[in-house]
Amino acid sequence: MNETLTPETPEVLFSAEQIQRRVRQLGAEIGKEYADRQLCVVGLMKNCLVFMADLIRAIPVPLTCYMVRTTQGGKGGSEIVYSAEEPYEGKDILLLDDVLDTGVTLSYLVDHINEHRPKSLKVCALIDRVQDRKVDLQPDWVVFSLREPLDRFLVGYGLDYAELYRGLPYIGVLPRPAPPTEGGRLDISLENEK
Repeated sequence: MNETLTPETPEVLFSAEQIQRRVRQLGAEIGKEYADRQLCVVGLMKNCLVFMADLIRAIPVPLTCYMVRTTQGGKGGSEIVYSAEEPYEGKDILLLDDVLDTGVTLSYLVDHINEHRPKSLKVCALIDRVQDRKVDLQPDWVVFSLREPLDRFLVGYGLDYAELYRGLPYIGVLPRPAPPTEGGRLDISLENEK
C-alpha cells in the first residue's frame, strides 16, 4: 500500500535572501579566479540543480555545464551511474556538490576527474557539514558551513526528503523520522503537527 506523505513546513535555516546574497558573492569570486578562461561546471545530480542554475548565472565568465550522478556500490564504495560525455582533459573544472558531509562520494568524483588530467579542478559546496567529514577533503568555496552536528534533514533549494521540498526557495530543516518499529518498517509520516 502506498502512503501519501503530507509535507510539513520546514524550519528555515537559511533564507532565500541569504542564499542569493552568498551565491552572488561566490559567483563574483569564482569569476575572478577564472577571468579570461573558460570554465567547465560539473554538478552532482540531482540535489545541486537549483544551486547550479543560480551559480552559473552569477559567474561572469564563459562556461559549459554538465551533470554527473553517483550511487553507492555494493561494497560501500561509490560508482558513477550517469555522466555527460564530457572530456575533462585540459579543462578548468568546477565540481559542485549540494551537501558535503563525509566527503566519501565527492572524494571518489575528484579522483575520477583527476584521472582524466584536467587543467585544474576545484570544488564548490552549497553546504559543508564539517563535523561529518570522514576523508581529508576541503572544498575551495562554500556557500554555508555547519560546524555543529545537525541531527535533522536539510531540505529546500534543491535538497529533498523523499523527493519532496526541492522547490522551496530557502534551506530548511525537518526532524528525522522515528527509528524503525518492531516490525522493521520505518515511520516516514510527515504530517503537520497542530
